[in-house]
Formats: sequence, C-alpha cells, structure tokens
Amino acid sequence: MYIIAGSSNPPLAKKIANKLGTTTKSKKFQLIPIEISKFANDEKRIWINDNQLLKNQEVCLIQSFNAPVDEHIIETLLIIDALERLGAKSVTLIIPWLGYSLQDKVFRPGEAIAAKVVADVISNHFVERVFLLDLHNSSIPGFFSVPTYHLFADEIFINYLKKAIDFNQALIASPDFGGIKRARIFAEKVGLDMVNIDKSRDLKTGQVTAHDLHGPSVENKTVVVIDDVIISGSTVIESAALLKKKGARKVYFVASHGVFCNGLAEINNSEVDQIVVSNSIQQKQKNAKLKILDISSIFVQELLH
Repeated sequence: MYIIAGSSNPPLAKKIANKLGTTTKSKKFQLIPIEISKFANDEKRIWINDNQLLKNQEVCLIQSFNAPVDEHIIETLLIIDALERLGAKSVTLIIPWLGYSLQDKVFRPGEAIAAKVVADVISNHFVERVFLLDLHNSSIPGFFSVPTYHLFADEIFINYLKKAIDFNQALIASPDFGGIKRARIFAEKVGLDMVNIDKSRDLKTGQVTAHDLHGPSVENKTVVVIDDVIISGSTVIESAALLKKKGARKVYFVASHGVFCNGLAEINNSEVDQIVVSNSIQQKQKNAKLKILDISSIFVQELLH
C-alpha cells in the first residue's frame, strides 16, 4: 500500500507512512509525491507523476476536511479520480477530521444535512473503505455507502493524562448535557467521578454561557473537560472560567480536533491551564497552553489489519 497526502495535513501522512515502513520493514509503505496547484482561475490542479508505480496497487489517501473545507473536499475527489485513471487498484481514505460533520441533522426546515451530502460525494465506487476519527455523532458512518470505520483516540489522551496529572485529585467534566455520554465513557475508562457543566448557546449569535455545575465538588481538583472538537474556543473559555470560580485548581480541556477558527489569542488569555488536541488538523500556530498528541498509530494499526 502506498501513501498519498492531500494538502491539508502532510505531516500526519508522513508520520503514518514512516510508522508503516518501520513496523513492516517494507519500502512499499512510502509517501508518493503529488503536485497540487491552481490554475489562474482558482481551479485545483492535481498531478501524480509516478504513473507505473501505482498501477494495480492499493493506495491510502490522507486528507482532513478542515479550512478551506470545500477546497480540501474537491481536492480529495480529484486525487481519487487521478488514481483511478492511473490504474490504481483501490483507495483507502483516511479523514482524520470530517468537515461538515456537525451538520448531521436538520435544525430548521429548509436546511441541508451537510454531513450526508459530503458522505454521498465521498462514497465513490473506487473508494474501498473510509476511516474517520472521533465523530460528533456516531451515526455518521451510516451516511456512507462504502465500508466506513469510526476510530477513537481515547487511549492516546489517557496515556498522556496519566503522566501529566494526579488522578487522585482529578475529575472528568462534560462541557454540556450533549456531551455527557462521551465524558461518562472517558470517566469510566480512567475510574474518575464526573461533573457536568450547564451550558447554553445563543442560536443567533453563537455566544456560549456556562451557568452552573452538576455533580461532585471541584474544589482543589484538577478538572479534565472532555469534548470532540474545539471550533471557536468559546466553550473552553466559559467552562474554564466557571470551574475556576467554583474552586478548581487546574483545568485541562481535551478535544480530539482543534479547529480554532478564531485563533488562540483569547483562549491563551482565559482561565484554562492546558488544551490537549490531536494532530487530526495541522496546527500552524503555536501556543504555550496547547499540547498536540500524535494519533498516527491509530490509523497504522487499522491499515495493518
């Protein structure tokens, strides 16, 4: 199996290729160079120069659907088409962050179910299987018409937290009622009690307000808030402020995906002590409070099965 990286996250693709090569001691798991450019009219142009190398071969394409989201989706489709025209045997698609996945239902009459639309487009007959990571809604794999696997990064985060904090003085928190199930599963895995944050969001402005806590006292505790994704960071800011107000000693916010569409400046000035995310989205901005964990081993294990 050969590896191809879309333009969204080449470092993750390189880590996956290197680990596959090291584990199997095979040169076959190599990263194939690809030329991704644009015409003057802003259309994407894809060129894979290794014409004969990929013929009748399985290829793994790695691409996150982060900003610019639509551009990365179109790019993915063009790469898949190019591989089919080169005579590749099949494509395994790894999408560490599935853009549009939060639009998984109709919230108002007249809206599209964008997650389903993207799944339909990606469910190309030439795509043999799809791997997704820590989705907001676990039913999303059912939107795809090709075999699709939902993977989880919990163990990566747990291993880090065991070294970073004292579990004897820690609690797990859900940032809202919608995340209780996710936080409870995590709490059970690490054997900690859980507290829930009563949060509301203004549907017009998007403003988040954390009102109160439900559960055991957070006084002098390290509280680990568990979520699937950080979009703007407003939930991080509000949650940390409330937890510190209630007496928490430290606040860690753990999320599989860091979108950070408003940047990290406001988060850096907030009460949160550390934000822990995976490298499902390439982070080009550095921040003292941001810890990025490598999830390449999760995909390597699946590709070797």
